[in-house]
Amino acid sequence: MAGESAKKASANGGPVSGNRLIDLAFAAAGRIRTAAMDRFYGTWVYGQTLRGPMPDHMLHYPRELRPGRASRADAMFQGRWFLPGGQVRAPGGSSPFAADPPSLTWAEELHGFAWLRHFSAANAQNNGSAAREYARKLMSEWIEVEGRWHPVAWRPHVIGRRIISLVSNGPLIIDGSELVYRSTLLRNMARQARHLARTAHRAPDGAPRITAAMGLAFSGLCLSEGHRRLDKGLKLLCHELDRQILPDGGHVSRNPSAQLSILLDLLMLRDSLRDRHMNVPKPIRDAIDRMTPMLRFFRHGDGRLALFNGANEGPEGAIDAALDRDDAKGRPFGFAPHSGYQRLAAGPANIVVDTGRPPPGPFSHDAHAGCLSLEMSAGRARMIVNCGATRVLGPDWEAASRATAAHSTLVLADTSSARMLRGRLSRRLLGARIMEGPAHIENRRNENEAGIWLEAAHDGYAADFGLIHRRRLYLSGSGEDLRGEDLLEPLTHPIRKWPWQPRFWRKPPEDPSYAVRFHIHPDARVSLAHDRSNVLVLLPNGDGWQFRARVAEGDCLIDIEESVYLGSGDTTRRAEQIVVSGEVFRGEAKVNWAWRRLSTRNAGKENETAAMPELPELAMPDEKPEKG
Repeated sequence: MAGESAKKASANGGPVSGNRLIDLAFAAAGRIRTAAMDRFYGTWVYGQTLRGPMPDHMLHYPRELRPGRASRADAMFQGRWFLPGGQVRAPGGSSPFAADPPSLTWAEELHGFAWLRHFSAANAQNNGSAAREYARKLMSEWIEVEGRWHPVAWRPHVIGRRIISLVSNGPLIIDGSELVYRSTLLRNMARQARHLARTAHRAPDGAPRITAAMGLAFSGLCLSEGHRRLDKGLKLLCHELDRQILPDGGHVSRNPSAQLSILLDLLMLRDSLRDRHMNVPKPIRDAIDRMTPMLRFFRHGDGRLALFNGANEGPEGAIDAALDRDDAKGRPFGFAPHSGYQRLAAGPANIVVDTGRPPPGPFSHDAHAGCLSLEMSAGRARMIVNCGATRVLGPDWEAASRATAAHSTLVLADTSSARMLRGRLSRRLLGARIMEGPAHIENRRNENEAGIWLEAAHDGYAADFGLIHRRRLYLSGSGEDLRGEDLLEPLTHPIRKWPWQPRFWRKPPEDPSYAVRFHIHPDARVSLAHDRSNVLVLLPNGDGWQFRARVAEGDCLIDIEESVYLGSGDTTRRAEQIVVSGEVFRGEAKVNWAWRRLSTRNAGKENETAAMPELPELAMPDEKPEKG
């Protein structure tokens, strides 16, 4: 069912609405089956079925592409385990595996051992044995406590990530080790791999299942007795790549961070197969060829990722490591029709706009209600951003970061354009997936020497308010002039959530309020004019940009409000946002706004009474809207 949804999303550029009752029934049955199997997996009888030939060495150490940081290893050595999902202090040399995990995400990250790369970095930097000895101590503690069975540590995607981490950090935990420790570790890895071979296909849909398949393939590639697992892992991986990687190279979740993580693992696997003089399956080669330009598409001027649908900036150096292996090294394309994104680039400006529908339900657990939101970097400095995502601050913060108000777009009546699953039982069974959102998206784009025009619209507010949000953008050829127009228009056709419902399932509120928000990166300095008619933003690179806006009735007042930036993934930074607010009048609203780059010399002396430039007409002769 999920696979069919992914294929339809690939073809139509958006999700296919599922039946919630059917999804709940399947999820409940799956929970019952998982609970029963977990009880069986923890028995002595099942443990005996994992016995088999013991590998006597690792055949290959893949190159870890995710950069490690020695400072992170030092913090863990001192008992500060700050991982996605929370922070735990394990003072006095106590084991982090004995601590109470603050969240399921944190527990999966701990048992996934991706943090081993930080100890490898510390070992390489200090040329000493402290990092190596401590990493091996942690490995021995894990085998003693959770090495036989653990309901979280032995989940398929967690095993997959752990195997990838262990083989890629093999020199740290294997080379030069004692015979008893090495034999125990290799025997335990073989047990994990045999269990993974039986359960990888039951990993959660989406990126976790790809991780499970990848771990199975690496276990067959790197352990001396695993050649059969290599074939099985590659077969499952190729199947999932066909389901999840869209024709334009994006991942079906529309999450740039998932894009980066999957691509890094694929590159590691491709390079390892080549090093072993083995054939790289065509689906893997094709996926890499499609995904690499899409990663470049999501890259801002500072070299990090755009913040859409649960993404953060990405680990420092990881994007460069992936793109260094791109033989084409071409420029990013402008439109990703299947992933639902537009990119406008000229001069110093790089702009990414979300113009797609939410992903299908099983792939939407991290998706945001950010349709028509944009991000902009000028040179190597970010200016307009979305708030990003967090897994550290708890479910309330996570929900707030997914709301439309946390994105640089128009928000109507402080309501999100997509609705997440809220019921306690439903969320427990299905997760925090998106259940309703924009169903019809229109995109029109034109480019010439003068600049780039983009017009997009979504119906995320149609059912509740009977209004369509339309956003028009123009970026000049010099990249120093961005103009926009946000419109709310009456719906021209009825919205019926079910066949028996009337024209609108409830009467739309009259003249609701709206706010056009531009979240500003915390490194930028924001200054509001004394008459609140314009805003000056000074970037770290010395550039100054002026913002002005007006509504249909004439000039409007601009406010500066507090915001928060979660893009770094593990820290929260205070930020500010520019807000243009008003009320819908007779079923319509219109806001014109403009960003203009100022010369560094005159940035602080710009005439505050300068007229706001007009938005050029869309030059799109003989073009029809592209409907999503």
